[in-house]
Amino acid sequence: MNKNVFIHKSSIVEDDATIGSGTKIWCFSHLMKCTVGSNCNIGQNVFIGNNVTIGKGCKIQNNVSLYDGL
Repeated sequence: MNKNVFIHKSSIVEDDATIGSGTKIWCFSHLMKCTVGSNCNIGQNVFIGNNVTIGKGCKIQNNVSLYDGL
């Protein structure tokens, strides 16, 4: 995991997730085995499932669920 990433202490990011530089992950979110590009903003209470890819510079709003393989 990149050192230039903010992960709120209440969020869970699985060990096999790939998170790009400058990305922020806010409270109560859960990221499974996914890929999140650089400079993204993952809102609160977001679920990102296995094999989901999010490009760079994306914002995922609060309470969004992105399920496996999206």
